[in-house]
Amino acid sequence: MLGEMLLRVLGLPSRLTARCAWACLAFTQFACQNSSSPPSTYPTQYPQQPQPGTAATAAAPGVQPANGLPNGQSAPLPAAGVPVAPVSNDPINAGDLTFLRGQAQSLLNELVATLPAPQQQRVAGIPLVVDSTVGDVNAFATCTSAGHAAMAVTDGLLDIEAHLSQARATDELFGTHKLSDYIQLIVQQQKPNRPIVQPPLGFFDATQQVDGRKVLRQHQLLEEQIGFVLGHELAHHYLGHLPCTSAGQLPLAELGQALSDTVPLFNQPNEIAADGSGTNNLLTLGFRRAGYHLTEGGALITMQFFAGLEQFSPGALIFAFQNTHPPAVIRAPIIQQTAAAWRLTGGRGLPYLF
Repeated sequence: MLGEMLLRVLGLPSRLTARCAWACLAFTQFACQNSSSPPSTYPTQYPQQPQPGTAATAAAPGVQPANGLPNGQSAPLPAAGVPVAPVSNDPINAGDLTFLRGQAQSLLNELVATLPAPQQQRVAGIPLVVDSTVGDVNAFATCTSAGHAAMAVTDGLLDIEAHLSQARATDELFGTHKLSDYIQLIVQQQKPNRPIVQPPLGFFDATQQVDGRKVLRQHQLLEEQIGFVLGHELAHHYLGHLPCTSAGQLPLAELGQALSDTVPLFNQPNEIAADGSGTNNLLTLGFRRAGYHLTEGGALITMQFFAGLEQFSPGALIFAFQNTHPPAVIRAPIIQQTAAAWRLTGGRGLPYLF
């Protein structure tokens, strides 16, 4: 059924037909699920054949790897049984905001470069503004009054994504339940407009924290998480959801304005389209890489986090992100169905709505 629907949509490239297809794919899946469903399993990674000799010499994140991958791009996990040296100074473990901001900018550049030419032209050089407001957790696309396009991400969101990647990597490697524990920690202790709650000493096992495989894995996950968040916001610009079309360097006088009261309220059809196009963009980026091929798994981790907030603190909006985006239980099926369509069509996915 899904395959027949996609073939019909791909044969009719109108914007209305494509938009309806995204909605049908998303909400058909959503109607079959409920809030008590178990968390989605992590998607199967694309087949990867490590180059001879590279697995035994896996580089620590942040260090130029011996296999020639660009700095900042994650390598595949070494084969089972291949020892990986501990990493005692990992920037994700340390919550290094300079590193996290750099990763966000690097991923945005890569996402833009991956887009087809018409969409790329609309967002080439779009600036990413980092908001350091204490306790603010959000990401958004915006326009200044002068008509300049911009994107913004907060330090608070980057901090949370870093902890989510650590927790999920620990769970995968050691069979723990740190991801659900971290969500509960935020639900129980986080207050609006207050500094982001940090896990207490001993929350993460000290030996597991520096495990080389776990550190490699959390870098893979973090790229997927931030890549999806930025891919979604970038889509709002190239899909024409905002009135500004002028990308490029943002004048210094407008930096503050981009972070003031210009956050747009969400529009459900636009959010569906941005989730779909952003997922397409991320998967295409990942598939073209020489190292680890990014999947939608990181996006689903982010959705699991916000779904946990919605489930355990209903009616209480802890973060601005919840105000500017639809509920995570609606968004997760959109991401899953988009990824399924992307694979079913050999990486083409559904057409961009532009």
